[in-house]
Amino acid sequence: MKLYSKEKPMAAIESMKRTGRFPHAILLTGERGVGKRTFADYIAMTLMCEHGNACGECRNCKRILSGTHPDVIKPEKTGKKMLYNRETIRQVCCDAFVAPNDCDVKFYIFTDCESIEENSQNLMLKLIEEPPDTVCFIFTAVNANVFLPTIRSRVVTIGIPEASEEDCKAALADMGKYSQEQIDEAVMRFHGNIGCCEEYLSGGELSENVAFCREIIAAIADRNEYGLLKALYGVGDDRPRVRRVLELADKVIRDACMIRLGNIPLTGCDPEGAKRLSGTISRRRAEAIHDAINKTCSRCRGTANVPLEAASFASTVME
Repeated sequence: MKLYSKEKPMAAIESMKRTGRFPHAILLTGERGVGKRTFADYIAMTLMCEHGNACGECRNCKRILSGTHPDVIKPEKTGKKMLYNRETIRQVCCDAFVAPNDCDVKFYIFTDCESIEENSQNLMLKLIEEPPDTVCFIFTAVNANVFLPTIRSRVVTIGIPEASEEDCKAALADMGKYSQEQIDEAVMRFHGNIGCCEEYLSGGELSENVAFCREIIAAIADRNEYGLLKALYGVGDDRPRVRRVLELADKVIRDACMIRLGNIPLTGCDPEGAKRLSGTISRRRAEAIHDAINKTCSRCRGTANVPLEAASFASTVME
């Protein structure tokens, strides 16, 4: 199995396996798109591979990669908010004590654990404290703080880094689907984040969100309140999507400040906009916009009226 720029976390897993100190619960953290799910599969392959090296070619590895291995369970989220609810956790707690089907161990992989509610975490705590010897849990999240301290103290946390830009270009080229021009464009927008680069090139929501972000940054640079409102209203009233677009813009604001300080590398999806904004934005204004983005995103996690929040945000930014 080929992984890009993951030498440190791979070495950590290999060391745990070699010394016989493999943990029963692992938390993988990192930005969306850096490959946490892929690395979770790699961990399962490390222990289940018939050749002992996550070869990607043996029967167990192929079934893990195709999502059909009976001992690699990925519980489903339910409801409108797509959460891991209490019933799902109860089923896992019962099933964990059933012996594996084909291997000596079975894995439960919980992805994007921002959606595990606090009461569900408490329900799982006892199982994580005293799991059967044949069970390993893997969780993925952007930040470890989504978990209760009692959970965090009982898992081994491993950070999953972005790939280097060179490795990201190599990974996209290896997919055989994109031209060099497309690859260069994607890496300019998302640097070493292979998942986001691929999603951007697919032409879906992320590509549209980048376009909205660029409009927002251009309007802020021009102090064009009408242009800012137009861009925000174009996003629509989907609160999670509004948050995603504003989070993209926040990184570009950060980049503009870094350019003023003469620092690189940049992390945002609009390097041209960051450069343009760096010539007009002050540190105080950047902090104010960052605060306004955080407040708007926080309100959009609830039942906020999106058009009203957009108007309030635009007014605050232009002040």
